[in-house]
Amino acid sequence: MEEMSLTVPGMWADHHVLKVREVLRTIDGVEEVKAQALPRTVTVGFDPARTSAAAVANALAAAGYAAGDKVESADRPKNKPEWASNGSRVTLTNELDIAMSGDYRKY
Repeated sequence: MEEMSLTVPGMWADHHVLKVREVLRTIDGVEEVKAQALPRTVTVGFDPARTSAAAVANALAAAGYAAGDKVESADRPKNKPEWASNGSRVTLTNELDIAMSGDYRKY
């Protein structure tokens, strides 16, 4: 098994990670996929007899997740919520949600 790591600038949230994993797992020969949104990296383990690094990169590009250079913090989305600049976040749970959810959300 060979392993390759790519930086994917367009993969900045969990739904992107899920899509990248889905795309890569459809390639015959891909055995392992580790994708992370925060560093925007994906590590792929594949069988070189069944696929190639170029095929992996091409599949990502075709899905809209072309590999690129390292992402600098200035390149991250600018539409941060207000709490991100304040340094803290407080979430209040709606009392009706708690009442309707049974024991699962009582914390």
